[in-house]
Amino acid sequence: MLAGCAPKPPPAAIPVPKPLLPCLSQADDLPFATCLLTELDQVWTRELRDTGRTYTSPRLTVGDGARGDRTRDGSPDRAFYNPRSGIHLPTRYLMAMHTAYGPRAHLNLTFTMSHETGHHIQSLLHPGIDVRVNDREAQADCYAGVWAHQEAADGKLDTEQFRVAAAAELNRLSTYPDEMATHGDPAQRLASLDKGLKSGDPTTCDVGPLTWH
Repeated sequence: MLAGCAPKPPPAAIPVPKPLLPCLSQADDLPFATCLLTELDQVWTRELRDTGRTYTSPRLTVGDGARGDRTRDGSPDRAFYNPRSGIHLPTRYLMAMHTAYGPRAHLNLTFTMSHETGHHIQSLLHPGIDVRVNDREAQADCYAGVWAHQEAADGKLDTEQFRVAAAAELNRLSTYPDEMATHGDPAQRLASLDKGLKSGDPTTCDVGPLTWH
């Protein structure tokens, strides 16, 4: 065989990039949030169905809706959940997110909405239960991680990108003293998120009487 005529090895396989959450193709907040709620609903419908229970989707307000439905720690420049009126993404909060993160704001909002949907799960499982606010918030962070794990397993989310976005938002929120008091510091919140993100199992999020079963 002549020198230089050896057969070339086959080209290395080019890894296929992980698909992003489909909703990130939506440029505006309302269609993005509506799309993301559908993704959240799909995972939690399946998770609750596996335990013989029924999931119902929360209401969603994007922009300024009813002003009298805030929870004690809700405010115009932060997202919040109310059992009566659902998930709220007020205008000032959305503006703050876009100012902080620019074109990547919706990835950070993915963490926000998955956390607030965690509160909705709590409301479905334990309506009216009186527990420490810090326990409630820690579990909501963990449920956000569970959803992200399941969404990634379905090929719809990159968990590393999700975690980086969540960490950025937790650091931003830590500039609010009342947020730190009720939710914990960024390291504590990331630890709760990671429990769900690594396991994908809602039972790992149990805190006191806030149990999955």
